[in-house]
Amino acid sequence: LCGSTGTGKSTIAYLMYEYGVNHKILKEGAKFVHVNCSEFANNPELITANLFGYKKGAFTGADSDNVGMIKAADGGVLFLDEVHCLRPECQEKLFLFMDNGNYHMLGDNENQYHSNVLLVFATTEDPETALLKTLLRRIPIRIEIPSLEERGTREKSQILVEALDLEAKKMRREITISNTAFNALLN
Repeated sequence: LCGSTGTGKSTIAYLMYEYGVNHKILKEGAKFVHVNCSEFANNPELITANLFGYKKGAFTGADSDNVGMIKAADGGVLFLDEVHCLRPECQEKLFLFMDNGNYHMLGDNENQYHSNVLLVFATTEDPETALLKTLLRRIPIRIEIPSLEERGTREKSQILVEALDLEAKKMRREITISNTAFNALLN
């Protein structure tokens, strides 16, 4: 999912998950695991350890085994937001995992682990320049999400009406606004 900040990439990823659960594409109890890769931009080893898991003693502070987010999302969806923040080494491990669902936990090169997870990536950057070509080749569908400025007046009106309706339901009150206010919000 590609698009500028605020275009709804996270919402679309979650709606994909809900669709999968509601239409029994994903098994009952399937999880949606959201990872913001930008939180790990300054510590690439930590994101790798958290994604693929680690064995006790793999590094200082690894006091117990950690299955990792790939295993935690097994049977469900792992949403990697701001995926452009991943270093090439981590991208390489991801594309190897994407080939057959197998991976190694940090500190355990002898055993191979398996997970069946739908990976959804989101980025605000151009994927052609921000991601490794080998990773890009394994992404079967790319969706460009237009910014609000790029959408037509009719679509913006529909979004605004839906937002007001949702807010009215939350507040359990009717919301009415003037045409001037509506046009100000629309623009």
